[in-house]
Amino acid sequence: MSDIDYPASWYAATRDANPERPALTGRVAADVAVVGGGFAGLHTARLLAMRGLKVVLLERRRIGWGASGRNGGFVGPGFALRSGALIEQLGEDHARQLYAQSKRGVEIVRASLKEMGRPDIMMGWGRLSVSRTDQGPGFAERSRALAEKLGATFEPWETDKIRTLLVTERYFQGLHDATGFQIHPLNLALALAADAEKRGVLVHEDTEARALERRGTEWQLRTAMGEITARHVVLAGNADLGRVHRLSGAVLPVATYVAVTGKLGSRLSEAIRWRGAIGDTRRAGDYYRIVDEDRLLWGGRITTDTREPARLRAMMRGDILSVYPQLGDIEIEYAWPGVMGYALHKMPQVGEIEPGLWACTAFGGHGVAQTAAGADAVAAGIAHEDDRWRLFAPFGTSWAGGALGRIGTQLVYWKLQASDWWDEKRQAKNAESLRT
Repeated sequence: MSDIDYPASWYAATRDANPERPALTGRVAADVAVVGGGFAGLHTARLLAMRGLKVVLLERRRIGWGASGRNGGFVGPGFALRSGALIEQLGEDHARQLYAQSKRGVEIVRASLKEMGRPDIMMGWGRLSVSRTDQGPGFAERSRALAEKLGATFEPWETDKIRTLLVTERYFQGLHDATGFQIHPLNLALALAADAEKRGVLVHEDTEARALERRGTEWQLRTAMGEITARHVVLAGNADLGRVHRLSGAVLPVATYVAVTGKLGSRLSEAIRWRGAIGDTRRAGDYYRIVDEDRLLWGGRITTDTREPARLRAMMRGDILSVYPQLGDIEIEYAWPGVMGYALHKMPQVGEIEPGLWACTAFGGHGVAQTAAGADAVAAGIAHEDDRWRLFAPFGTSWAGGALGRIGTQLVYWKLQASDWWDEKRQAKNAESLRT
């Protein structure tokens, strides 16, 4: 397999046909150069082209090659940094505006599917976040109060309802958002690229951005065989940005894993009686959904070690059976890693970092909609429509610490995962004592 071939995954096996696009050669002038052919870059390029700007997009490998083409495919509002923490850090009004921008991202993804005539990319409705520990009395009231503060649409579901739909004793209460939905992420990326090209965007694959220099009022972006002169440059490479700018040092590469089972027949519908997207609220929780009628797509685990584990399929099988042991002997047909870009502050990095130089990155753990939300804010800023991108300004683009940052982050993850484990053990011990 060459460096730009799509890694083996269920998404790659079921993707649309897509042509290989030529590498950039020679000199090109544009209004905007976009670095990165994942969701953040694709949405940015498409939204700018819809405003009449001339855009060139560079992708180091293939469109959707990275995390954008390998993730769980969940579309819904919110951010990886929990809403309560956002309110505490920024105040209720600012947090509400950020949440509204994430909702705008959901609508942009939904609208793009309609505009492109691709309803087939949509794979289901509804998003459910479940807790693996009992949230105690007052859960519903607290949840509704938080939703009101944020302008959110999620609603609380009690334990009995959760366990009727998800036949496991692992879960307690949950939050359901009917506005959320699921997609085939790689096919969405390919469709966005094709639609952007129809709108005049020049898309180049197998083209690494190698150097960036400010010259007067314009930027010069150089590649191995060409260069782009543009008034604006958008860095949207996330974990795969490379060395073109110091921004790559502000993003930590973090791995997560996804697996798809063989066809499970009726035993899957007997265990999981709900067709929406499901995720638990642990720090490194599981997320999953039913695909292809009776296969289970399951994701989870977080690590700063981006190498693929030798026993990945066995690990993922064990995670599934720890929640749904009644599924029995399951075959994992596909298992793959995805490397995402995380910022230490757990929020995307969005905005103008130098005159005409924009960041739209660090979307790891946030979901598909947040890439569109960031792209929308950047496109509006470049087009001088408004400065919504300043909503993200408090989080900055400071250095993530390199190798020491990865070690420190892994230690934090282990601590949080240990806290999750202890909370669940304590919950189980308390329940056992009540039974006896």
